Amino acid sequence: MQIYGLIYVIKEKETSIPLQNVVVEANVVDMITEVTISQTYKNVEKTPIEALYKFPIHEAAAVCGFEAEIDGQRKVKGVVKEAKKAAEEYTKAIEEGHGAYLLESESADVFQCSVGNITSGQTIVIKITYVSELKHDSESEKIRFVLPTHIAPRYGFSSSSSNDGKILKADAVSYSNKADFYLDLTITCRMTSIIQNIESPSHKISTEMYIDENPKISKITLAEQITYLEKDFILVIKSKDLDQPRAFVEYNPETQTNCLMLTLVPKFALNTTISELIFVVDRSGSMSVKPMKKAAQALELLLRSIPEDCFFNIISFGSRYDSLFPESQLYSESSLSKALNLAQTMTSNYGGTEIFTALKWAFENSRNDMPTSIFLITDGEVWNVDQVVELVRKNEERKKGDLRLFSLGIGDAVSHHLVESVARTGKGYAQFVTNDERMDKKVIGMLKNALKPPIKDYKITWIDNDILESIEESTKEKEPEVIQDKPTISFMSNNTEPPSPPPSNIFTDIKVQQAPYFIPSIYPGVRFIVYCILEKNIKPCKVITLKATSQDGPMKLDIPLDPITLQGSKIHRLAARKLIQDLNDEKSFLHNHPKNAGKHIPASLVKEYIIKLGKTFNLASKHTSFIAIDERTIEPNEVIIKARKRNVHQRQSYVSADAPAAATSFASYDQIVSPVSMNWNSRSMSNFSGLFSSKISSKSKRAATRQPVMMDMSLNMNVKPQEINKPKFNHKESHIENLFEFLGLQSFDGKFLPNKSFYEFFYINDLNDLKQEVEKEVGKIKAIEEILSTYISMNYLEIIMFENFKDECEMCYEKAEKALKKMVENEEKRKIIFEKAKEWIQNWVNEKQ
Repeated sequence: MQIYGLIYVIKEKETSIPLQNVVVEANVVDMITEVTISQTYKNVEKTPIEALYKFPIHEAAAVCGFEAEIDGQRKVKGVVKEAKKAAEEYTKAIEEGHGAYLLESESADVFQCSVGNITSGQTIVIKITYVSELKHDSESEKIRFVLPTHIAPRYGFSSSSSNDGKILKADAVSYSNKADFYLDLTITCRMTSIIQNIESPSHKISTEMYIDENPKISKITLAEQITYLEKDFILVIKSKDLDQPRAFVEYNPETQTNCLMLTLVPKFALNTTISELIFVVDRSGSMSVKPMKKAAQALELLLRSIPEDCFFNIISFGSRYDSLFPESQLYSESSLSKALNLAQTMTSNYGGTEIFTALKWAFENSRNDMPTSIFLITDGEVWNVDQVVELVRKNEERKKGDLRLFSLGIGDAVSHHLVESVARTGKGYAQFVTNDERMDKKVIGMLKNALKPPIKDYKITWIDNDILESIEESTKEKEPEVIQDKPTISFMSNNTEPPSPPPSNIFTDIKVQQAPYFIPSIYPGVRFIVYCILEKNIKPCKVITLKATSQDGPMKLDIPLDPITLQGSKIHRLAARKLIQDLNDEKSFLHNHPKNAGKHIPASLVKEYIIKLGKTFNLASKHTSFIAIDERTIEPNEVIIKARKRNVHQRQSYVSADAPAAATSFASYDQIVSPVSMNWNSRSMSNFSGLFSSKISSKSKRAATRQPVMMDMSLNMNVKPQEINKPKFNHKESHIENLFEFLGLQSFDGKFLPNKSFYEFFYINDLNDLKQEVEKEVGKIKAIEEILSTYISMNYLEIIMFENFKDECEMCYEKAEKALKKMVENEEKRKIIFEKAKEWIQNWVNEKQ
């Protein structure tokens, strides 16, 4: 066990500073949360020390508060400055003997705090505050609060040669293994409607409902005394009508601006279209046994639910990749059988996590005659997120709206940054599931949405048209700022980069800033959130209008603006976080406003805007950091810290369970794990940085191989087993095991064939009695046994499985329904047979076993 916290360096050796206490306080208001993490440390050394620690947050969160409390007597608050300037002030302060505290962004989901000049015996409390959106959990129809507990270990190496002047230490670091405290975790929910249910799929919790006799307020704490969190803490909350369309406005007195927030969970229906479906499955070592099993189950359910006439393929990846087929194949009995065999036998034996090459192959080999949807199933533990995202962006633009990417993050320590970023760029969406959660509804929802044509031409009306026209007219009178970006000259080369064409008349004077600039794709069952910051004195509409165009016709929704104006900065900060994300992704108004079409946008201007947003809304970012100085009176003989030499590495390593910590290049999986025994070498395991803890076992791990369950595709309708084996569990009850076994009886074209497996499932010998009853009513019908077994199966799904798993088996039900329409064209006959089969199932359920 490792407890994460501060470390300090003496003579190049990292030494841990034990945590004294950890307090986490979170406030949840509808779909927004504000989290404050307080960590207490004490310097037990005889001399002053400089220390650092890293911590993870959710990819969409905005770090907006940083404070240090010294010996319980005084506090210093961090202010946001340009990253390079903040690092220089920090270095100068510790050289002069002052206390200094610096918070920097290492990546979108990892931050590092440096603490300088902790004097001997001194106690420091570091407080970090962030705000974040909460995701909609489509499995449970609730909002999902996640507190990351350790940084997902990264596989590979970064080739970055610059950290923009920051004091970041990118290497993995070790922490104290001692914890003499209990973790204090409190979450308060203040909802605008009645709280119906709260539960945690990750930890045991204690829930106090109806605080002050108010059904809209609840308090959640840990039900067990623990000193660390070994996996992400997850809370799912259901509140009445939280999915309904809502629009809020927040007034920020400091900036004197209004910020709107529009949110809803859509529930519309569109017709499906024939598509190509490519499943890219992570089989690297970090997927281990449980995540790999989850991924295989997700893949199997997806495969069984694919509609007829679609094309599909499966790509397995790790250090290497391979595809099930050279190119996507038509969904058929043969292709489905091969795919199911792969899903039921796959293990995590592909080495390191190299997503880039697998996705590149998928894009290059996708079809050009139909829309393509890619499903990425992974734990996301890679270093080169930016490279992967850029690959997705280029290919999405190349296919001009006919490519979408959906991602499913699996495991207890998923890299949210990777999983969210590729889905956002690929105009799909991301969902997450831990090792102990169900994911069937999530993946089926993704498949349903992937088969529907994309919605286009989004537009949101935030302000009245006459106000908008006057704003646009006023901008014509101003001469936009002109900024030039000079080329970089290398110290070691006579060649310079060709100069970019000098920018002219770059439009920057935008008064209505939508965030994100491009409205995200809308999908049924997936929370939709868009913000808009209005400049001073600009008022919003009383009714916000959302418009779009679909293949089935125009779409429109009017959402009345909540009459109560909120006061504060939380919504502003979330909007600013989206604006910064847009700038980093080159999706901002600077890059895409019609007035800037064809113009080169210099990196210096992008950086300037990020810094401006960071300072205005007090946010840590790629180019802004928090700096706090505790000025002290230095005694003449007092020992102070000399500034450490900051090495900017040409190669910054991130190591995961896929590769040894000491690796200097991409390692072959054979060098780490024996392909026969699957034994991990404990010396190659690295300790990873994070917030609270991570458990790494030094014992050997063996990947469990799931035995294939071959589908009985026999077409022999005369199979009548003489003796039926008793079922292992009760088929008359709704269990997920029943569902998977039953769906295994379905053929690729939707039929449930009357073969041995069918009869054994229902523990019967034949359907002769039912056949005779039906033929008396409708006469002789071709393939009557297939028709009856399929109708029985449809009724079984409806009567037994729909109670708990309607979403999961709905697509298989629709496939069966479609097949029966082909076999029995007469609608009246279909109704009669359906009712007879329904009566048969009801009698079967009521019989004693």
